[in-house]
Amino acid sequence: MTGERRVVAFPARGIDGEPQQQTGLLQLPGTRPPAGGFPIVVYGHMTTGGSPRSAPSTGGPSHPEWRRMSQGDALCDALLARGVAVLRPDYEGIGGPGVHPYLIGGSLAESMTAMVRARAAFGAPLGNAWVAAGHSEGAVAALHASVAAEPDAASRLLGTAAFAPVTRMDRSIAAAVRLGVRFPGSGIVSALVALMLRGAATGDERMRELIASDGLSPAAAARWTELDERCLTELAGPDSWGAIAPGRIGGVRGEELFQRLFASFRANEVAGLRGFRAPVRIDAARFDEVAPAPLSAALLRAYRRAGVELTSRWWPTHHSGTMHPQHAPSLAADWIAARFADSAARG
Repeated sequence: MTGERRVVAFPARGIDGEPQQQTGLLQLPGTRPPAGGFPIVVYGHMTTGGSPRSAPSTGGPSHPEWRRMSQGDALCDALLARGVAVLRPDYEGIGGPGVHPYLIGGSLAESMTAMVRARAAFGAPLGNAWVAAGHSEGAVAALHASVAAEPDAASRLLGTAAFAPVTRMDRSIAAAVRLGVRFPGSGIVSALVALMLRGAATGDERMRELIASDGLSPAAAARWTELDERCLTELAGPDSWGAIAPGRIGGVRGEELFQRLFASFRANEVAGLRGFRAPVRIDAARFDEVAPAPLSAALLRAYRRAGVELTSRWWPTHHSGTMHPQHAPSLAADWIAARFADSAARG
């Protein structure tokens, strides 16, 4: 049963190290909180864009990005029904100032942990036990948050639930940009590549120089400011980045620009994360067009070799389908609830 739902603001630290205010959504169960407050899941959303227009906390059914904005609703509703509160950050540059550092682990992790750290300021009965969760870009956020420092001295991370985490983008994006022509689905790929370049450049001065000069093709340079104005669906349209083949995004110095992008991917790669403080669950899709099954399988093997306490499940669906009600949400919500129940039983 769902109780309160409202947009909240909270302090965080930007990728530049400076304090800023970010936004997100607070959802509470419609039941009496247990002693000590509701357990918390902080849920990271899938990619919706990189502009303020892309903030899920302020979206609604009429928004062109609503399908992606609401992709986590089945899981969050299942958690609320199990007496778990949900915090859903918008991320830096979307629900906060500046450029969204797309797929940059440190920034995504800060949005997640900062929202947990601010829990006492929300005027809601929230406890200290929490689980990090997220889908796609949000899975990257959850995994990076799970190896970052605890939000504060009282908080206790009990697990991580990652759904179709983005992995080895240096391989999949490299394959896409080698093609010089548009192909089915290339509009969304071009929009994502643009967001990736913009995100990686937040921490790379040379990338910013290349983007401002001849790293982009004339067609891509002409579309650059649209990243500040449109959501992902709009960016992928034929009147925006969708009109540009992925292989036509780079300019005269495009090779250098993309090599720096691929280096950013490797630096933020989730397969290389170590130091998880609690069990991890990964739900993956057999027919994932964003995180292909062979790359997801390699991620699972890497975690098992590293000794991560890992639960995994494959689903016969595509990337977004992982979060459909008939697939991961119910079992994953049970797994998350069990983390809280086990912790409560141990006292």
